[in-house]
Amino acid sequence: MKLSKDEIIKRMEQFKEGETLKFNIPPTFGGGVAIISLNPKRSEKGGKKYLLETGNDGNVKPYWDTDKAKDLAKWLVDRMGELV
Repeated sequence: MKLSKDEIIKRMEQFKEGETLKFNIPPTFGGGVAIISLNPKRSEKGGKKYLLETGNDGNVKPYWDTDKAKDLAKWLVDRMGELV
């Protein structure tokens, strides 16, 4: 299911510990998955609130951490990510 940028932001702002949003990325944009979650290091000095991990199922690596849900939502929509 494709979500709008605003829908992704709304879901991210309601995250509880351990919750994630997982998206399939089409082959045109490299394929694989993108997973957004609360950053486990957000309580450390300089830690950002959200973490985006990318890769293939079972082999994801941190890609981007930010405090801005809007930036991650735009990145996913631009790459036509589809919610799994």
